[in-house]
Amino acid sequence: MKVLFIQLISLLTILSSASGKTECRLSSLPPWSHKVLAGGCSRAFAQAVLYPVDALRTLAQTRDGRTLADVGTGALIKGCGQTSSFALFTGAFQFGIYGVVQPQYGPLIASACGAAGSCLVR
Repeated sequence: MKVLFIQLISLLTILSSASGKTECRLSSLPPWSHKVLAGGCSRAFAQAVLYPVDALRTLAQTRDGRTLADVGTGALIKGCGQTSSFALFTGAFQFGIYGVVQPQYGPLIASACGAAGSCLVR
């Protein structure tokens, strides 16, 4: 989890340095890499935010009678870092492929290609 937040902070630092007289370092990267970076970061952030909600849902669906008080609040974020880092690569593949394919073939084909590409990570 710490690694994910450190990566997000470093990305925000790079983006914030683009304001004012400082030249944006991301402009030297190829155009498709912006979509890979944005897709990976957004997917990892969404996974990190929604992971505790999913853990609560799973706990509510179990039939063994345990409550949040029984398992502790640490159970809500246990495994969040691993899941979010996996989502980083999955999102990078999916949205990177989508961004490259969409201008030429349209959103439907690009979505199918992006979904197929994200399966390569799994």
